Amino acid sequence: MEIIIAGSPRKGMYSDRLAEAYAEATGGELIHARSLTAGPCRGCNWCKDKGNGSCVQKDDMAQVLEKARKADGIAFFSPIYWWQVTAQEKIVIDRLYPMTAEDWKGKKLTVVVNGAAEDDDREFALLKAQFQEMADYIGAELHFLGVGTTDDEAFSKAMNKLKDFISESN
Repeated sequence: MEIIIAGSPRKGMYSDRLAEAYAEATGGELIHARSLTAGPCRGCNWCKDKGNGSCVQKDDMAQVLEKARKADGIAFFSPIYWWQVTAQEKIVIDRLYPMTAEDWKGKKLTVVVNGAAEDDDREFALLKAQFQEMADYIGAELHFLGVGTTDDEAFSKAMNKLKDFISESN
């Protein structure tokens, strides 16, 4: 099973709806980053040294981390804010730091980002390159989709691209 992290701070917007459609089609578990009580990574390395893979912070990320370790894959859905995923999404990504190479082994990493741009815009290329580096580092297989969602018509096209993406990557 896959866990799906929806990173939009705004409920019901385009990236939420994309994540919901993906969860429905794949049977994955949807988690909204905005609903988590989770602080940013402190960079203390406690998880690697004394924590035996757990974080020193006692918050909702402990459950997310447990689910991520058991999952076959992790999918991130986020609107693009300043050529990056949202702050809420970034906190979840950073807090997966306690996961080891063994935890990541064989996992699929799926990233779907949307923004007020054309599908071939460089913001998508920049994010794809960043997530490809991450996937290479952790040994995961990356599946990436960037779609423009400037209005309802573009969103409708994005939903069709998501359906094709799901068919191609599963």
